[in-house]
Amino acid sequence: MKKKVQIGAKEMISLMVLFEMGTSMMSIPGRNAGKDAWIAILISTVLGAMLFVCYGSLHRRFPNLLMTQYCRTLLGKKAGSTLAFLYIVFFLYGGARDLRDTGILIADRTLQHTPLTVICGLMVVLVMYVVYLGIEVAGRTAIIMLILLLLLGLATNILILLAGIVDMGNILPIAEHGWQPIWQVVYSQAVMLPYGEMVTFAMILPTLKKEYRANGIGISAILLGGLLLSIITLSNVLALGEDVFKRATYPLLTMISKVEISDFIDRVDVIGVMSVIIFDFFKILIFYYAAVKAAEDVLRIPYHKLILPFGLIMLVSCVLMALNYQDHLQTGELVLKWLFPYLPCFFLSCC
Repeated sequence: MKKKVQIGAKEMISLMVLFEMGTSMMSIPGRNAGKDAWIAILISTVLGAMLFVCYGSLHRRFPNLLMTQYCRTLLGKKAGSTLAFLYIVFFLYGGARDLRDTGILIADRTLQHTPLTVICGLMVVLVMYVVYLGIEVAGRTAIIMLILLLLLGLATNILILLAGIVDMGNILPIAEHGWQPIWQVVYSQAVMLPYGEMVTFAMILPTLKKEYRANGIGISAILLGGLLLSIITLSNVLALGEDVFKRATYPLLTMISKVEISDFIDRVDVIGVMSVIIFDFFKILIFYYAAVKAAEDVLRIPYHKLILPFGLIMLVSCVLMALNYQDHLQTGELVLKWLFPYLPCFFLSCC
């Protein structure tokens, strides 16, 4: 008899926080709000927690069913199967997009002469291997990685303070241009990225041990991740100033690269690169796992037989989805504004 996959609260929270931080650390959602971006993230975190209540409520109604399964229960076989298939596409697109983001970062910062296809291919192989081992292994690994990353983050913030690059005047006056710019980015960017994407966990919640409540776990993880992301954003603004913060390709790495204490400590941006890669890896992993599990349910093909073909699909999509980095960013903005807001509609209508 096949053993049922189950993960505990610590594993689920760790996976959620790593997913939530993911590419958000690299791109900083809500940057169009300038020095008030950290406020936009705090507001979005509260809205994201409210959105997750819908996911958790449906899980409570159907505790043993994947999201693709209760889609058919609620909408009927045809409409439910169509929606489930669209979510497979969404999971694959999300994973491929984050894979490209990570590949571009690695190629830009560490492996300048290595083709993007090779970098992304190696990461896909690692993702496939972890998914083959199972979500339980991913959850246990997530706990270790999250603790490590939190310690690295604490050490980095101490170095930033010691380096004397923090200027409290960079955030003043707060809401200088009013609240309208803040609310605009909350709607168009900061809620959907990453909280709209957390619909992905509707494919993982059935593995949560029954003694834990999904809403409690999800809200705790979202509030923790949102607080961390807001602190990171505030640190970026304090260290870089509004102008550099908005223009920098990777504000976090730009901030860390400014750390220089005497002639003893410098070039600590490698810590930032490593941290972002780990966060992104788990986000890609969760997207990929959700896609494989959804396809297993919809297509009636055993889970392990889908790992290789879906890995190849994600890799090819990652390489071909954009002609260049600017095209990649523009496509992301369009998808974030016009597609992502519709993803939670099913949950909002049913919870």
